[in-house]
Amino acid sequence: MKKRIALIAVMAVIFFLGCPKSEVATIDVTPATGTTGIGLTAQFTATAHDADGNVVDDVDFTWTSSSTATATVDTNGLATGVAAGSCTITAASGDIEGAAALVVTSGPTHHGGDIDADETWYPSANPHIIDDDINVQNNATLTIMPGCIVKVQPSTEIYAGYYGAGSIIADGKADTTILFTSNVASPSPGDWIGIGLYQYAMNTSSFSYCTIEYAGSNVYHGSFWVEGVTFAKFNHNTLRQSSSDGVCLYSDAGFQSFANNTVTGCNGYPLHLNAEFVRTIGAVNTFTSNTTNAVYVTSGTVHTSGTWVNNGVPYVLGGDVNIGDNNTSPVITIAPGNIIKFQPDIEFYTGYYAAGGLIADGSTGRIIFTSNVASPSPGDYYHVGFYQYSIGASCKLINCNVLYGGGFSTNDGNVVIEDALPDVRGDSIGYSATWGIYIYGNHPDRDSLLAHNTFFSNDSGPVSP
Repeated sequence: MKKRIALIAVMAVIFFLGCPKSEVATIDVTPATGTTGIGLTAQFTATAHDADGNVVDDVDFTWTSSSTATATVDTNGLATGVAAGSCTITAASGDIEGAAALVVTSGPTHHGGDIDADETWYPSANPHIIDDDINVQNNATLTIMPGCIVKVQPSTEIYAGYYGAGSIIADGKADTTILFTSNVASPSPGDWIGIGLYQYAMNTSSFSYCTIEYAGSNVYHGSFWVEGVTFAKFNHNTLRQSSSDGVCLYSDAGFQSFANNTVTGCNGYPLHLNAEFVRTIGAVNTFTSNTTNAVYVTSGTVHTSGTWVNNGVPYVLGGDVNIGDNNTSPVITIAPGNIIKFQPDIEFYTGYYAAGGLIADGSTGRIIFTSNVASPSPGDYYHVGFYQYSIGASCKLINCNVLYGGGFSTNDGNVVIEDALPDVRGDSIGYSATWGIYIYGNHPDRDSLLAHNTFFSNDSGPVSP
């Protein structure tokens, strides 16, 4: 009985005192390197770990700065810049310490207005505050160096080439990026307009390893836009939290290169451009968490051969796409695995007015042509068409699904072939408001089309007589 009473007493003491607390072995401080300006702040966070690497909770940290003449730090790890220079911010618990570097720049540096001569912005002057529109003109180049932090006031834009020739070069590095962000204390999408290259922008303009966030207040522009006969380089960038589209190209604007970008959190499409320049989109781009994760393609005639690469999201055709030019004989190749979605009353065709070709070979990844209506039905769009000037050897519709078309007239189908000889086989063709395939004039053998493709739910039948 005495032993039992003693055991109960020990358990009561343990319950009252609680389990022994893990000892702190290491402290990590993030970010490892912070940057702020004079009179501005940088937030540091400390995390304690035990000898096994497990997080230790409820640790009280003591924060110190190696140079209070450079920066001070409060009890919550919020550092404030005092003078330009570098110092170490330390978080301690007993004898265990963790540290991070803090660079205090000579900024903030304010900018606004026209740039008429070459100008370079350096990270040592961070943050760069844009108080009024920046307009680069008069053959000038604005160069923004790696590590720069550019904060933009509301309803403000940074642009080149509107009134005269100008260029913006913002080429960061993988480990030293450039940030374009809002200068609002609590930022939100649409705080500022964005970055634009207009009709006179020089093709030296380049953006790489940049983050562009909280822009897009102009619904017609997106957060980054290019207009006129301009070709921009846009690679390894992150564009996020736009209140409209992400990247927009208008008129005869295209890319010199567009690859390894991430566009996320935009209230619209991540990418919007003319049909002629879809071929200038590169690979390994990521489009996620946007209102519509697709590439929006405006109507136009395609004059130049190229490939519509597969970046894992559909292409949405917002207008007719016509492939043909007697001077260039363009051929567009749809990469395997792509999905092409049609807005109502749209057609995608080649060879109607001039020589051209369309190759959609889904042998290594089925290609889908379908409606962009939320609840699709037969006749939502017109068709995929091959006409009299189609280049026979460069016209293929192989291992594709073609669905919900045939909406032009009774003489229509999901696929239209008029005086052309495309290679059409292995396709699944259905839900047409008229024919699965409408043929006229000189065309592939009807029995062969029936034998080598699958047809279903086509209102007028599989292949027209």
